[in-house]
Amino acid sequence: MRQQMDKVSFFFLHLVLSTEFLLAVYSSSAYAVLNRHAVGELGQSPSHAMWTSTIFFIGRALGMFLSPWLSTAYGKARSLLGAIIILILSNFILALTTDFYLFLFFRLPLGLAAGAVMMLCQYVLMDFYPISKWPFVTTLFGFLLLTTFGFGPPFGGVLQEYRWNWRDYFLINLLLHMILFWILFVFLRKKNDITRSVPLDWIGLSLLTVCFFSFQIVVSRGQDEDWYNSFFINCFFFLGMSSLVYFIVWELGEKEPFFDVRHFLKLNFSIANVLGPISFGVLYGAFSVLIGALQQLGYTSFLSSLPLPPMLFCLPFLYPLSVFLSNRSDPRPVASLCFALLSLFCYMTSNYDFFNRRSFFIQTVLLSQILLGGMVGLLPAINRISIEDLSKRNQQKAINEGILLRTFSFSIGGGLLGTLLEHRTAFQQVRLVETRSLFDPQVVEFLQRLRDWGLDSMQALKVYGNLVSQRSYILAVDDTFRFCAILYLFITFFIWFARIKKT
Repeated sequence: MRQQMDKVSFFFLHLVLSTEFLLAVYSSSAYAVLNRHAVGELGQSPSHAMWTSTIFFIGRALGMFLSPWLSTAYGKARSLLGAIIILILSNFILALTTDFYLFLFFRLPLGLAAGAVMMLCQYVLMDFYPISKWPFVTTLFGFLLLTTFGFGPPFGGVLQEYRWNWRDYFLINLLLHMILFWILFVFLRKKNDITRSVPLDWIGLSLLTVCFFSFQIVVSRGQDEDWYNSFFINCFFFLGMSSLVYFIVWELGEKEPFFDVRHFLKLNFSIANVLGPISFGVLYGAFSVLIGALQQLGYTSFLSSLPLPPMLFCLPFLYPLSVFLSNRSDPRPVASLCFALLSLFCYMTSNYDFFNRRSFFIQTVLLSQILLGGMVGLLPAINRISIEDLSKRNQQKAINEGILLRTFSFSIGGGLLGTLLEHRTAFQQVRLVETRSLFDPQVVEFLQRLRDWGLDSMQALKVYGNLVSQRSYILAVDDTFRFCAILYLFITFFIWFARIKKT
C-alpha cells in the first residue's frame, strides 16, 4: 500500500535511506584499504587480511538474498531497523576487540546486516511510490551501488592518511548508523507493514551456507596451508563439495526451494550466472591486487586508492544507457562492449611501466582507469540476459539468485587472484635471479657503485635483493592483469551464446 507524506519529508526520507544504503555498501570497499592494518594490529600476517573481507561477503550475499523473506515475515520497516541495530552492535565490537578470531567472527553479522539493509532500504522506499515508479527506485539504488568501488576505497584511505586507524573507521560507522537509526525510527514508527507467515527452506539455506563458508575458507587459507597437502584444507573442501551435492539434490525435490537450481536448465540463466560471478569476482580480485601492489611499492592507503575514482566518469551516462538499451533491445552488445572495455583496461594495466620507459599511450593511467568504468554497464545487461525465457513469477527470484552468486564471487575472486599473484611473484623472482646473477657485469657494476657510496658488501646485497623482489612483484602484477585481460576477452565473445528473442 502506498504511504502518504509531504514533499519535504519525502525528500528527506530519500536522503536518509540513500545515506544508510551507502554506509552499508561502502562497509566493504572502504575497509579494503584498511584490512592489512587491522590484521597487523591484531597480530596476524597480511595473508589473513583477505579472510576478513571474504567472510563479510558471504554474510552480505546471504543477507541480500534473505531480505525479501524478512520483509514479508517481519515487515519492511521493522526488518530494516533491526538490521541497523545489528550493524551498530557489530561495529561496536569490531572497534574494541583485540582478538583476531572474534574480529573475524563479527565480520559475518556485519555482512548479513549490510546485505539486508541494502535491499530493505529499497523495499521501504517503494512503499511510498506507485508500482509503475518502482523501476525508478531500483535504478536510483543501482546507481548508488556502482559508486562503491570508486568512492569507497578513498574514504578508507583518507582515514589512514590523517592518522585515524581502522578502529576509528568502525566507530565512525557506529555513530552514523545510530544517528540514521533514530531518524528512520521517527519516520517509520507509525508505518503499517502487512506481514504474513511465509515458509523458508531452512535446510537449503543451511546447506548453501556451509558450502559457501567451506569454499571461502579453502580459497582464503589455501595458499598459507599449502592447499591439498593440508588436512585442514582437505576437510573443508570435502565438506563444501558434500554440502553442494546435497544442496542440489535437496533443492530439486523441494516445493519452495531456497535457491531454484532448475533455473540453470535455462541456457541464458546459466550463461549470465556463470559469466557474471566470474567477471565480478575477478574484478574485485583485480581491485585488491592493484591496491595491494601500490601499498607494497610504498604508496599510502589513500594514494593506492586513487586509481579507482576515474571509473566513475562512465557512471552518469553508461549505466542509464545500459538500463535503457538492455530493457528495450538485445542486451548482448551492451554486455560485450562492457567486457571488452574491462579487457582493454586489464591489458593496459598489465603493460604499465613503473620505470617510465614506454609510450605515452600505455602510460596514460587516467585513460585506462576510465575504461574500468565498463563495469557499471554490466549489471542491467547481465540481469536482462538471466531472466530471458523465464516466467514473470520467476524473474525477480532469478535476479535475486544472480545477486547472491555475484556477491559470493567476491569472497573467492580476491583469494584466487592473490594466489596467482604469489605464484607469479615466485616465478619472476627465480627468473630474475637466474638472468641477473651476481656474476652478471651489470650487477657487479651496480654492487660496486653501492659500495662506492659507503655501503658494505652485505648492505649492497640487501639493497639488490630488495630491488629484485620489487621488480619481480611488479612483473607478477603485470602477469595477473594479463590473465584478467585474456579472461575478459574470452567472455566478450562467449556472451553471444545467449539466445535473445527479437523485440
